[in-house]
Formats: sequence, C-alpha cells, structure tokens
Amino acid sequence: MKVYKNCFRKNRKKKTALKQIVLGMFFLFSYKLFAQSEMQSFKAFGVNPTIPNDSLFKNINQAKDFKTKYVATYDLIEFHQQKGNIDSIIYYGHKLYTETTNEKLLSKKEEYLSKVSCAIAEGKLEKGLFDEALKWFLKGIEHSKKNFDDELYVKNRIGLGVVKYVRGKEEEGKEIIEECIENAPNEKLKHDGFFELGFIYYTKNELEKAKENYNKAKLFYVSEGYLKKTLEVDLWLSRILEKEDNIKEALNVCYNVFNESLSKGFFTLYAKTGNVLGGFYLKEKDYDNAKKILSTVYINSIQWGNLEIERRAVLGLQNVYAETGDFKNAHALMTQLNRVNHKILISQNRQQVNELEVQYQTLEQQQEIERQRTIKTNILIGFLIVLIPVLGLLYMYYQKLQTQSKLTKTLEEVSQQKITALLKNQELKLVKASLEGQNNERKRIARELHDSIGGNLATIKLQLSNEAKLEKGNLIKQVDNTYNQVRELSHNLMPKKFKDSAFTSIISEYIDNVKNLSSEEVTLQIHPKEEVDKIEENLKVELYKIIQELLTNALKHAKATQIDIQLSVFNNSIKLLFEDDGVGFDQEKVKYGLGFQNLKDRLKIIKGEMFINAFPDRGTVIDIDVPLN
Repeated sequence: MKVYKNCFRKNRKKKTALKQIVLGMFFLFSYKLFAQSEMQSFKAFGVNPTIPNDSLFKNINQAKDFKTKYVATYDLIEFHQQKGNIDSIIYYGHKLYTETTNEKLLSKKEEYLSKVSCAIAEGKLEKGLFDEALKWFLKGIEHSKKNFDDELYVKNRIGLGVVKYVRGKEEEGKEIIEECIENAPNEKLKHDGFFELGFIYYTKNELEKAKENYNKAKLFYVSEGYLKKTLEVDLWLSRILEKEDNIKEALNVCYNVFNESLSKGFFTLYAKTGNVLGGFYLKEKDYDNAKKILSTVYINSIQWGNLEIERRAVLGLQNVYAETGDFKNAHALMTQLNRVNHKILISQNRQQVNELEVQYQTLEQQQEIERQRTIKTNILIGFLIVLIPVLGLLYMYYQKLQTQSKLTKTLEEVSQQKITALLKNQELKLVKASLEGQNNERKRIARELHDSIGGNLATIKLQLSNEAKLEKGNLIKQVDNTYNQVRELSHNLMPKKFKDSAFTSIISEYIDNVKNLSSEEVTLQIHPKEEVDKIEENLKVELYKIIQELLTNALKHAKATQIDIQLSVFNNSIKLLFEDDGVGFDQEKVKYGLGFQNLKDRLKIIKGEMFINAFPDRGTVIDIDVPLN
C-alpha cells in the first residue's frame, strides 16, 4: 500500500537499483523485438508516473481548517482513481473517513462520510474484496439522505447493485441498478448505470443488450468530455467485437484505447488494454504481435509496481511460448508466474496489516490503560502461582500418608485391571483396522463414481440443456461411454479405453466434447505427446480423472471465460497446470467438498503435489507435479 510523500521517497531509493537491473536484463533481451514494432513507445526507466507530485501533499499539510484539508485529501484520492492506484485509494480513504468521524463540530459531516465511503467501496470492488465493498457501500447509503434526489445515495446504490450481482444475487443486483437508472437525479449517474448494466449483460453473454447499454453510456461520456469513462466503454466494446469474430475492428478499437490511455496518463487502463490486445493476438495465432504487446505491458508493470497486471502479462507470454513450441521458456515463465502470485499474496497481507493500523490508531490510549491493568493482574497471578504449588505440595504429602497404608491391598487389583485394559485395547485395534478397511473401500468407490461417472453425466446434462448444439450421435456415444465405465467399475475400475487408445487422444477427445457444449474457451496443450503416451496405465487413469474433476468444478463454479490446461513431461515428472480467469475464491474461507478431497486422495496415491493460487475476482491457478518414478 502506498503511503505519504516521505514513504514514497524512501521506497523509491531502496528499489531503484533492483528495478534497473531487472529492467535492463529484460530490455536487452527484447531490444531487437521492439526496434521493429510500430506500437506506442515507452520509458523503461525513470520516475514512476503514478506517484503524485509534491503539491498535493503540500495542500494537505498547509490546510488551515478541516474542510480545506478534506478537499485537499480527496483531490489526492481522485488522482489515484485516475491513475488506477487501488491500494492508495483505500489507504487514504480509510484515513480521511477516520479523521472526518473524529471531527465533532462539522457541518455536512454525513455528506462527507458518504462521499469517502463510496470511494473506499469502489476501491475494494476493483480489488475483488466483495464483502468489504458491500460493507462500505452500505455505510455510504447510511450516511446519505436515503432518497433518489441525493447523488451520493444513488451512486452508492449503483455500487451496491454491482456487488450484489458479482456475489451471486444476480437478479437483485440487476433490479437495483435498473431502479437507479430510472430515478437518477442527473444524467451522469443515469449513464453510469447503463455502463454497469452493459457489464451485466456481457457476463450473461447477451451481447446485443450489452452493446446497447454501453453505447448509451458512451454517447453521454463523449458529449460531456468524460475521456477515461469513454475509453473504458470502448475496451468492453472491443471485447464484444472479438466475441462476434470481428477481430479486425476489435483490434482497431482496442489499439485506440491503448494509445489514448498512455498519452492521457491512465496507466492502469493502458496496461489492462495491453493484456486484452495480447489475448486477441494469441487467439488469432499472431504470436509475434502477441509477444510485442505483452512484453511492453510486462516491462511497464514492473516499472509501475502493478503486480496483478504483471501476472496477466506473464501468463499471456507463457501461453504464447507454449503455442509456438518453446516449452523451455514456457516452463520458465510458469516459475515466474508462481513468483508473482507469491508477491501478490505478500502484498495483500501487508495491506491487511496497514488497514488494521489505520483502524485501531484511535485506540492507543485505551491500550495503554489496558496494559497497566494487565501488569497489576500479572502481579496478582504471579503471587497465586507461587502460593498454589506450596498448598498443593502439602496436600499431596497428606494424601501420600493416607494412601500408603492401602497400597499393598490394592496392588493385586491394579494388576488385574491392567491385564483387562490390554485385552480391550487389542480388541479395539482389531475393530478399528476392520472399520478403516471398509471406509477406505467406500472412499475408493465413491471417488470413482464422483470423478468418472459424475463427470460424464455432467457433460451429458450440459449437452441436453443446450438444444442448439444437441447431437444425437454424440449423446448416444456419451451414454454408452458412461455405461462402459459403470461396467468397468466392477472390473477393478480400470477403463478399457486406456488400454486400447493413446492417452493424449482420450484427453483431447474429452476436451473437444466440453468445448462444443459450453460457452467457455478451453485450451489444451500437451508436450511432448510421445512421452505423455508412455506413462504407466494407472497414472493415466488418475490424471484423466483429475482433469475431469478440475474442469467440472471450473464449469460449475468459476464463471470463467477462459480455461487453460497444460500437460507436459519435464525433468522426469508430469506437470499439470490448470488455470481459469473466473471469480476465484478466498483459500482461508472456502469449504472444500467431496471433489477436492478426491483430488487430494488421488494425488496421495500417485505421490503428487498440488499448489493452489486463488484470489477473489482474480481466477484460480492449480499447479500439480507428479514424479514418474
């Protein structure tokens, strides 16, 4: 999280040398590639353009009253909103909210609190912290006048509708936004509602309705001079054009957003657009342009310290190298991706610590009082700790005198009790071993039913629900395949198709069936196919069922538009990388079900390891490593 001016200067001095070394090495590597590029130029070194100038801090420090300080601080927040510095928006928003709350005699206090609550909530939403965003939008509504004549009330209500939608309450969220559009007190808020409604229809794949709402918003933004909002609309329109297979026009629109964002200083939007362009080129198999644009974004993301954009750029480059057969560099970038994910996790932990510091800075005096009280309590406890053992020793000595006379009489009874206890213990061990055997067998059968037959039935269900793509021959084939798997379950659960067909063909056929029946873009990369086909039969079965389970879970829960699967043999081990760009999840809060437990059991059998990188609204990466020996 970014802090005040002095902190920026310290961080800048500490990190300059390291950034120059990393950027220098990468820049030398890609010099020839960029020399022929016609894309917008950029600075590989220099001052971070997302850091505010000293005048903003000077206005805050020289403010003579709180209202002036509030305006100056909110100017700083708006600067970070323009640049896309989410952590700084949240930090300064919390600080300003706390200071405003502590001001006793302040006119329009509730209006000030509603305004800054909305800024904090928008930052939380952009960062994917939906529960926190919901809390702050509700605070903004509570501080507002609670009627549609109040701009802040409507603005917070629009944000509330978006959060409701992305948290799964889709109809409720959509209704809130439509209500705000109908009752908006001004045209700006009305068209902000159209913008969010466009996003909802895009995620529902209702592209014509999405375009209609986006174009309504764009027409207003252009007429009123809201350049950044216009560019954000154009970026979404380019994605719609790409989905409609109008790739040429999509690229033209996207490049305009790319160049305009850079020239106007909207650096986060510029980098996001670069990643979208890279994805367009990758899908069109134009690997040279994909490398150029993604490398540009990668270098800028390092310079500006934007880890999420860096992660997307690395993932795009890794896919480019994999598609062009450069699996050595693809694997190296996989390692880089794990490093960036680790840095994101550390950054989020630091943010949580900073937010706690802001939240509890007003309680320092109470903590000191509590500390003094604790010292007195500890002195009393120490005295009791010394006194109680002395009393205990006296009591134990008395008990010893009382029991010594009974020791001889009870010795024989104690010996008999020990023998009886040992016999019972042996009996319990035998029963426990028998139950464990039964439970293991039940788990094995349940896992096979869930992963193999359940996965096929899910595919059949998907095909039956999609009448437009329903193929009777393919459906019969799927049902027949499920029947054979049930039959094979009674023969040691060893599917016949793994004995008669190449493993890579079986996986490819399964992925093709899923792609034909779903709206998600699913890619499969296997290298080298000859080595993958040579692995042991039992390992093939387990890997196939692991892929089935991962793909089924992603289609059910992830709400992803892109799913990438990579399977390779490298350094005498099988590498399986599974990634989606869906809603992700919080690893500390999620409750794993039977499917996840089955994955762990299968990996235990084949001595595999699984690493999960998942964050809310940032998708999920699952990295599985299985030794071949």
